[in-house]
Amino acid sequence: MTRLRRPLRLLPIPPRGLSAGWLLALGVALVLAIQPNWPDRTAITVAGVLALTLVAAARWQLRWLPVVVLVGCGLVLRAAMLHVNGSDVSAVTKVAILTVQYGGDPYGIAYGASRPPGAAFPYGPLALLWYLPSLQDPTLMEFGVSALLLVLFAIRAGKGRPLGLAVFALAPPIVLATMDGSNDTSAGLLILGALVLAQKRPVLGAVVLAAAVAFKPYAIAWLPPLVIWAGLPALVAFAAASLVAWSPVLFVWGPASYLRSLAMAQETHLRQAYWSLGAIVDGIAPGAGRVLETARYFLSGAIAVVFGRRFRSADGVIVVGTVVFLVAQFGGYFGSYVYLAAIAPILCWRLDDWLKRGLPEVMRAYAEVPDVARRLRGVRRASQDPVA
Repeated sequence: MTRLRRPLRLLPIPPRGLSAGWLLALGVALVLAIQPNWPDRTAITVAGVLALTLVAAARWQLRWLPVVVLVGCGLVLRAAMLHVNGSDVSAVTKVAILTVQYGGDPYGIAYGASRPPGAAFPYGPLALLWYLPSLQDPTLMEFGVSALLLVLFAIRAGKGRPLGLAVFALAPPIVLATMDGSNDTSAGLLILGALVLAQKRPVLGAVVLAAAVAFKPYAIAWLPPLVIWAGLPALVAFAAASLVAWSPVLFVWGPASYLRSLAMAQETHLRQAYWSLGAIVDGIAPGAGRVLETARYFLSGAIAVVFGRRFRSADGVIVVGTVVFLVAQFGGYFGSYVYLAAIAPILCWRLDDWLKRGLPEVMRAYAEVPDVARRLRGVRRASQDPVA
């Protein structure tokens, strides 16, 4: 008698059981994916694939399959939104780089490539170097940076941190900010690198943070809590690295032209309230929201000092810096949803760890029974007890 050979399986079937972490992450991803922003075919395909993976996670103990699905869905959504009209940052950056190549000063110029025409280039000199490899289309650099971040989150997801990947891959503001011509995804990568390095090597983290500020100055929101936590060496390292990064502005083009660009950008932001506390105030009292444009900097500075001294830890630097950033960027007259792309990598990096840390409290909260329910339960038991 010949023995029956088992069929050869190319892929081993995972053991049965619930993939608890992936059920939560895929559920969140599915909710985020159901949006009217995406093209119809892309939206239906992504939602269908996520739903099937969610069903599989309820039956088998999965590890890397959901990682591949989420990364693939994130890339598909980003590719589907390529060249969507949005921010004019990439267009202005391209012309600014060409101006430098022709020997000119990129600052203090009202560029006609902006929408509407007349906006300046208010970013740091590192942005000119950063987008040089993708000069024809700076958006491709943002797509590449987003793909790199997806890979980093994918590695963490395969090691037990799936929720950060799900949010970064599928959240509509993050996807749109990657492909609409803004530069906040790259800023988010630099800020993430600075804060991750600062956890073990604060001086090196301060150097990378200086590079982030030289790319987009709003990254300075994390400097006060970092210096308060890490001490004077971090401040010295930040100052030395900033001197090198800003040397073209200081010694070639002159600080005056850069300050003129900042003033021109401020005038552009005061044209209309958008995505900010000022937009709410203007809805109640038209024009009153302009006062917030200056007040936000004083408030964010006070928050940085007060809460930076109170929460001295690596997580404290992340949280306090993020709050300072939100107040400074959204507490004035003009904001934008693309700014969320700058803090998304940081928050998604720590999201799973913060969730695990808070789960015992959440479980205890769900286990608690309200007093009214206890009384009703006691009355019901007493009515069913013949002795009573």
